[in-house]
Amino acid sequence: MEGPEHPRPPVEEVAPTADPVYVARLAALRPEPLPDGHPPTEGDLRAVLATAATVPDHGDLTPWRFAVCTGTGRDRFARALVDGLRELRGDDVPESVVTKMAAKARAAPCSVMVIASPDTAANVAVWEQVVSASCTGYAIVLAATGLGYGAVWKSAGVLGTGPVRALFGCTPDETLLGWVNLGTPAPLGRKALVGRGGDVDPDTRVLRLDA
Repeated sequence: MEGPEHPRPPVEEVAPTADPVYVARLAALRPEPLPDGHPPTEGDLRAVLATAATVPDHGDLTPWRFAVCTGTGRDRFARALVDGLRELRGDDVPESVVTKMAAKARAAPCSVMVIASPDTAANVAVWEQVVSASCTGYAIVLAATGLGYGAVWKSAGVLGTGPVRALFGCTPDETLLGWVNLGTPAPLGRKALVGRGGDVDPDTRVLRLDA
């Protein structure tokens, strides 16, 4: 996608005013990226990742890191996914399954892997650090959508395998949480929409402690 770059906005000196339109935008339908579209500009990508770094982070540990796959980097990602698949299921995996797995890495012009990288020596529990890292994935989706890109969070059962972890340089304490596909938005259609969940059922999903 072509367009002006969006540097990280300055920190607000005062609290923002109420903005119902902003809230409605967060809940609106979100397009997925086109496989053959354009990746985010470098400036937009920086703005998206900077926004992701604003998630709750107990202790300011920054318990996450990212890996960006574009261009031929998607081919390396595809090979790692396939090798991970064979690690799990052996070499006799049907070719159709191999092709489908490899296609996951080429489903968008840019993929941002979200990696939980907790500080195991910190006083903050590891699970809490992983939750913080998980928040960055959704923040990436929302920020990219706000800049006009298609964005969707993806995962695969092979993320814990040796080949995939090795590609992204994971340490024993790190966990691959999935990746966010980014790029030129696909036309809105039944298979190109994500988001817009139903209303929260107050009888089954909300515990009220009023007194």
